[in-house]
Amino acid sequence: MTLPPELVGNPAIVRLSASMLDRREGDCRDFAAAKARPDVRSQIFERRRFAPWEDFPLGLVMQVLDAVEFDGADVDAAVTRALEDNRDPVHPGAARWIRHACHTYLETADSLAAEGGGLRPERHPRIVQRSGSPAEMRALTAWGRWYGSPDGAVVEFRRMRLRRPLGRADGPATLAMAYVAAAGDRAVGGTQDLYRTVPVPVREPGASPRRVRVVEVGLTDGAAAVLVDTAPQQVRHAYLSSVRPVAAGLLAGGHRTPGGDCADCKLRASCGTLPRTPGLLGLPDRGTHRRTWSITTARQYQICPAQAHMRDLRLPAEEAESTAVRRGLIVHQWLEAAHGRPGARPCAPEDLPDPETGDLTWDGPPMSRDEYRRARPYLLQHLRVCPLLGGEVTHVVPEPRLAAYDPDADVLVVANPDLLRRVDGRLVYREQKTSAAERGITAENALEMVPQLALAVCLIADGAFGDPSGSVELEQLTPVSGEVVTFDAADPAVVATARAVVSGRTRAWHRDVAFGATPGPWCRVCPVTRWCPDASRSGDGAPLVLDGLVIDPATGEILESSGRPSSHAEAVAEAIAAPEIDDEPPF
Repeated sequence: MTLPPELVGNPAIVRLSASMLDRREGDCRDFAAAKARPDVRSQIFERRRFAPWEDFPLGLVMQVLDAVEFDGADVDAAVTRALEDNRDPVHPGAARWIRHACHTYLETADSLAAEGGGLRPERHPRIVQRSGSPAEMRALTAWGRWYGSPDGAVVEFRRMRLRRPLGRADGPATLAMAYVAAAGDRAVGGTQDLYRTVPVPVREPGASPRRVRVVEVGLTDGAAAVLVDTAPQQVRHAYLSSVRPVAAGLLAGGHRTPGGDCADCKLRASCGTLPRTPGLLGLPDRGTHRRTWSITTARQYQICPAQAHMRDLRLPAEEAESTAVRRGLIVHQWLEAAHGRPGARPCAPEDLPDPETGDLTWDGPPMSRDEYRRARPYLLQHLRVCPLLGGEVTHVVPEPRLAAYDPDADVLVVANPDLLRRVDGRLVYREQKTSAAERGITAENALEMVPQLALAVCLIADGAFGDPSGSVELEQLTPVSGEVVTFDAADPAVVATARAVVSGRTRAWHRDVAFGATPGPWCRVCPVTRWCPDASRSGDGAPLVLDGLVIDPATGEILESSGRPSSHAEAVAEAIAAPEIDDEPPF
């Protein structure tokens, strides 16, 4: 990595965590390259502010497991002590998950110990490092739990996953963890030395392992997956041939992509790629610390602050796969593939073959004939309102990831429009919704009912895309209708309404430090209700009736609408029909 002018320090000290190799194509390379260099910092000094609550529950799980495995503590007593002694308050939902995760892990660990040949926990983590001097070091670490056989012949690394195992045996992160197990030395002072000392002091090398294992353990469902179980020589060969080039590319950096990483990025304060939009959220102060906000955050907080907080902590959510969720996903994937074709070609009838006899081959993820049959009526209605019809359409970008930073509020705002394009040179930002029945969303209430439209107006008006003018569209599809509502982001009245909606969705969230639960009928469809001690347990499979909307909790479909639903009811309906993807953090 060539040190960017925004940074100072020593780029020759590199400490790469193996899990960073899980990063996706399109993620910001410069963020990862800078993060892997602990001695590099921004030239612009910023006092770091920390969350006034515990924001890393997995760290407390590790602390409890240390007490149980190394000190012989009772697991429940260790959990209680860790929660009581923690510097920052722990949300009740997080506390419940931590207790569950500790029990789940220890139950799984019993069977893994026997399977691995009598493995014992090791207090000292391993590290691979090459250091010529204190001014130069390259190190590879793996964050998780370590085990070994009494004779040193077997070394096992366990990667903890919040819900279930996700890794691949041939994944770069998995092979890098195996390499640390095969070639690493044990740190003398424990985990803290891995991140504070250069070079890391290590113990005298012991017997070389003859067998290396990498295991992923799901802390919620208790599943374990043995991804690697082989000889060190094979691990070294796989690492050198397939992982080292990936690691070299990650450390080289090379491009910047604004997104969720920006909140913690060393380059954020001076990055010219991240739009700075002072006053975007209309908040009067900088709150407690730097945070990330999206319309998903707003929707969850409006339903229940506790739900929003638990999802922000990434506590495992119940995965919804209702017919409405699956249909909406298929429609979005089909439109993303169709709008991403070369030449900005409008969608046409020939793109939608007969569901019984037609060829369903397409560029998107696989779908069954039955799934296509359910989605096709909505796609047929889309043909009349396809965004690639009319005018000179250029710069078509389906499903982009966007971010902007509001320095007045110290909040990173993340947005995911369904489509960006320019029509006759003018920016047009489109959101799209499917529903089995009309939802009562009109031009008069759309900014309030669909707050992502209001955010889009504010982003455009505040210059996040350059020219502070453009249009925002809502495409609504049912099996029998397709219509588009349009807002001019240069219209002062539209902008004023949009700003009121956005600030209304962020004001209480920005100053909240307790995130109390607001139990109600929506607890039945809350994805994290199992962790909430205050959740309402009443109700069965009967439809949810909320402020004019009748919602089937099993399918996510709106069965009836009075035509005048509240924004709270719409938030619940949207949460059922379009749940947030459970994106496992790369630990």
